[in-house]
Parts: sequence; structure tokens; C-alpha cells
Amino acid sequence: MNVSLVAERYAKALFELALEKSLVEEVYLDSLLITKTCEESKELRLLLKSPIIGAGKKLAILQEIFSKNINKLTLTYLLIMVRKNRESFIPAIATQLVDLYQTYRNILTVHFKSPVLPDEETRKMVLELMGKFTDSTVDLKAEVDQSLIGGFVLNWKDLQYDASIRREIDNMRIAIAKINLYKKGF
Repeated sequence: MNVSLVAERYAKALFELALEKSLVEEVYLDSLLITKTCEESKELRLLLKSPIIGAGKKLAILQEIFSKNINKLTLTYLLIMVRKNRESFIPAIATQLVDLYQTYRNILTVHFKSPVLPDEETRKMVLELMGKFTDSTVDLKAEVDQSLIGGFVLNWKDLQYDASIRREIDNMRIAIAKINLYKKGF
């Protein structure tokens, strides 16, 4: 079963319900919390995937973890997912909900990789340029990647802009490999 397809369908259903009930912001914040909790807790991820632990136990644990921290609509949806034996998809659904919200609010997540964290001036410049280029509100996620040597790489959606020294070195290596030093006739 394709996890992303299932997660997309369930997330879309919950998002449309949240739109109907005017709870989009609350469901978005709940999705962020669920995503963060699942990323940080290996035990929770294993619990959700375990076929050995019964649905009743999973329901009790999820209620204990989330009942005081998330909206009633989101909690009810989580419990329905457990009752329908779809609890292993909860982390993917929460991630998909975050993506749906960002699309709904025209927010674009841009990943900025460089050998060092960007200073405030560089961040502002990238935010401004990407905002103009994409006509979106930009959420910049900076990452350190020592293998780039210098420069930077921007990733957004399925696109990439690579202005790194590592790419330049690779391009030179390929160009040099194409040069034929052997001359016939000597």
C-alpha cells in the first residue's frame, strides 16, 4: 500500500473538515505537534506500527499523550484512525496536513544548505529573492553541510539551485575527463 497516497487522502479529508468547522489553524498546530512528537519519540513510532499491541492500548496511550494538547477534532480523528487500523499512517498524515496548510496559506519551505549557518543579512536576501521569484511567503530552513566546501544549495518543492564549490569541482572533473590526451599517429 502506497503510504503517501493513503496519507494524502486522510490528510485532505481532515483538512476539508477543518475548513468546514473553521479550525484550520488549530488542526495545523496539532499536526505540527504530532509530527514533532513522532519524530522525537521512537517508542511512539514503534507503538503505532506494532501489530502486537491492541487497538485499545493504542487508544489509551494516544489519549494520554495528546488529549490535553490538541483540539478535540484532531484527537477524534486520531482515535478513528486507530479504530480503522490506520494508526501506522498517523505521522505521514500529520506531515501531509502541514504541507496542505502551507499550500493553503501560500507558504513555501526553502531548504538552504551551506558549510556555515547564514548570517542575518544573507537570510534576509534569500527570503526576499525567493519571495519575489515564487510569489510566496518563504519559510527558510538553514542546514549546515560541510561537504559543499563553499557556496550554497537551495531546495524548494522539486527544484534545486546549486551554487556550491563542490558542484564546480565536479563539473571541472567531468570536463577534464572528456579531454582526450591520446593522439593517434605518434
